[in-house]
Amino acid sequence: MNFKHLKSFIEVAQSKSFSTAATRLHTVQSAISRHINALEEDLDVTLLLRNTRTVELTEAGKSFFSHALAIVKHCSDAKEEAKLVQSGHKGLLRIAYLSSSTAHFLPDMLRQFSKQHANVKVKISEMTVAEQLQALSENSIDIGFSRPASNTYKSLLQEKSVAYDPIQAVVSDEHELRALNEVSPEIVAEHPLVLFSRTHAPDQFDNLMALFHERNLSVDLVSEPHSMQALLTEVASGNCVALAPSCVQNLQTYGCTFIPLNPGMNVKLCMHWSKQPSAVTSAWLTWYEEHEGTFRI
Repeated sequence: MNFKHLKSFIEVAQSKSFSTAATRLHTVQSAISRHINALEEDLDVTLLLRNTRTVELTEAGKSFFSHALAIVKHCSDAKEEAKLVQSGHKGLLRIAYLSSSTAHFLPDMLRQFSKQHANVKVKISEMTVAEQLQALSENSIDIGFSRPASNTYKSLLQEKSVAYDPIQAVVSDEHELRALNEVSPEIVAEHPLVLFSRTHAPDQFDNLMALFHERNLSVDLVSEPHSMQALLTEVASGNCVALAPSCVQNLQTYGCTFIPLNPGMNVKLCMHWSKQPSAVTSAWLTWYEEHEGTFRI
């Protein structure tokens, strides 16, 4: 039994004509006859009753016909699905993100992607910078929205700059600095300092500390919270000053005041992926390139 034999049988059964089946399958009538004979020999049953005028299905033929239809449909579906998977239009896309940096654009981005790629399931995970880079290196995520990759990972990953977040000072609504229009590193250094954990964002931490070192300023680093929400809570409830990307204002910031830093300093938000991307990842990248101008990032 092969696929051609099945298709020939289905066409004959539906049209009740060998010649019509041959026309529909763009072949000759003798080929259709050979296919039917081979199928009947293989099954060891008579599928068709034919004479010079009519072609009718036997009871065995009627039973086999429904199975033949199902087999051909299943093969067709399998072929189409294989094409979708190979092109990246079907499968699983695993995206990790920094909640504070992506909350204002990622939901809309994912909605738009899913409208055009209904067969791609998107799984999202909130991860720190360090967790994302490790997950990308282990192939446990496909796309990461994070800070620039450290040298350790640059040989493994592709990176695209997505946005730039200015660093701002964050103080409580009752802090003595709350009414200032801007603050300098010198002013910040006069107060207990909170920075997001170096463990989870080493480059960001080191760049901020370098800001003080370059000016020969010593700081009283009192805390390194492991989440931006914890950083905001600590600032709102104390007398310290934090330095953080302005995007953290997308989180719960009740009790916090944000003050621009002068001179200005930015941190990049980047999109990362493997240098050997999967088909689904490649489909995402193609889609992103076509639509990146439509998002408010």
